[in-house]
Amino acid sequence: MMKINGNEGRPFSILFRGCSFLILYEAGVLAALRELSPDILKSASRIYGASSGSVVATLALCECDIGKAIKLLKEVLNKYLPTNAHQLVSGKLHVILTRLRDWKCVLVSEFASREDLIQAITCSCFIPVYFGLLPPTYHGVRYVDGELCMWRANFVSRTTITVSAFAGEYDICPKDCPAAFFTFQLSDCTESHEAPIAGPSALTATSPLQVLNQFFIHGYQDTVSYFKRLSK
Repeated sequence: MMKINGNEGRPFSILFRGCSFLILYEAGVLAALRELSPDILKSASRIYGASSGSVVATLALCECDIGKAIKLLKEVLNKYLPTNAHQLVSGKLHVILTRLRDWKCVLVSEFASREDLIQAITCSCFIPVYFGLLPPTYHGVRYVDGELCMWRANFVSRTTITVSAFAGEYDICPKDCPAAFFTFQLSDCTESHEAPIAGPSALTATSPLQVLNQFFIHGYQDTVSYFKRLSK
């Protein structure tokens, strides 16, 4: 595992994987990175974001308040991203898109305007059927969720810090494997989700808001554990 101590002089990058409603987990990771290693986001040569991970990556580079920007995508980005967001992230943020016509992985790192940046993020987060039948366009080309092409991607190296809200072979992720399942009541419908934190019985009396708060806390704690491993 790579150690980031400022003395090695080796460039490193950070990858935020797609996490759907578990974006709060990666929000917790971001909060911990900011608090425990304030310069890590500035020192990274590139910050990749796939799907909802592109939202976290963008907010990280724009130094936005992550606690306020984790709800509805376009409305939140329009409300909270600074007017010069495209200038703050161009060249460093790499939004991962899946091109619809051939399912090829496309990286976008230069943005002409704030609206251009938001449109790229929207495309990277578009889950076919779930969000609609007709994918959005970016510069006249239709794209879908960036996670759908990750199996073909080759930009991750041993100096890439990988972040995921799902357990797996990532640097920062839940360590429970296999992941537990839980259900919770939201409005009038019950949804089942794969989660990294606890089994169904432990969440029987837990509200959706408390569950989401636990995602944030676990993201923060897993980042603390990551730094502890680096220090050994």
